[in-house]
Amino acid sequence: MSTQAKTLVKTKYVELICVALLILLIIMTPPEWERMEFLFILLIPIVLSAKHFCFEYDKLKKSIVYTGIFILTSLFSYALHIWQLTWELTHPNGLFGWQIKIDPLLYAIPFNDGMWLRQFSTPVLNDLFVLIYAHGFVLCLFALVIYFILSGQPHKIVHAMFAGHFVQYLLILPFHFWVDGHQVWLIQNQVAGTQFADPIEGYRSETEPIVPSLNHVFPSMHTSIATVVIMMALREAARPVKWFFVSLNAAIIISTVYLGIHWVVDVLGGIIFGIFTFKLAERIMNITWIKNQLRLEKDRAVMTTETHSNQLSQ
Repeated sequence: MSTQAKTLVKTKYVELICVALLILLIIMTPPEWERMEFLFILLIPIVLSAKHFCFEYDKLKKSIVYTGIFILTSLFSYALHIWQLTWELTHPNGLFGWQIKIDPLLYAIPFNDGMWLRQFSTPVLNDLFVLIYAHGFVLCLFALVIYFILSGQPHKIVHAMFAGHFVQYLLILPFHFWVDGHQVWLIQNQVAGTQFADPIEGYRSETEPIVPSLNHVFPSMHTSIATVVIMMALREAARPVKWFFVSLNAAIIISTVYLGIHWVVDVLGGIIFGIFTFKLAERIMNITWIKNQLRLEKDRAVMTTETHSNQLSQ
């Protein structure tokens, strides 16, 4: 057996052992740590892509720095979200006292409420879609960042930062300030007299019982983040990462309508918004100083690889 074949066999053994450990952690994790369980699930396809890992020092160092920035900007985005919700307590009529009320339009569009999808509802599907809706929005992009660290792709961490929550929260603020549209289940209860419960009751953030974000449906940011994750995953060579994250985030998009949270129009708007931020992130990364920095990083990585190869050949 060649050295390369032996390495592949060893890698497979390591993958299986790591997957077994992750499954054990999922089983042993307390139910109240559901988000941690979900993260362990997201790590399984990453572990199964171990043959694509690259632990070169320069790439790893850059990845850690970029990940720190990614986390800080994500925390800023969360703080901005909390501020915006709290701001609404004293400004219920929007910024400068002006708002577009879109509830009548959303309700009037045929099939826009997604009730045609709810006919396939089952208890198992309900629990599954609540799980991926509640946790996928936060963790899917972060899990991809973990993969980018392990696979030696620091520039993609920068792309994820600009295409993800950080820039999206900034760009979606005008919609939150001036567009007032409520979630499907709430409007159905008010207009059609149904008795739908809040589909993600118990999963909302600590401020939301005081300031419920039930009136920020357009565009769907769950959909826009999922769209970015899909577009990033499709560019990966590792099949477990590619197809797992594409499938999961397609399911997140479906869940927004299935659970009665978003209208179909919200989802279409979210897809367009996600594609826009993805392309905008590419434009930002093509700004001269960022492009030069990433090119320098790539050249250093190539030089490191060549030096390592020369040492082995000697």
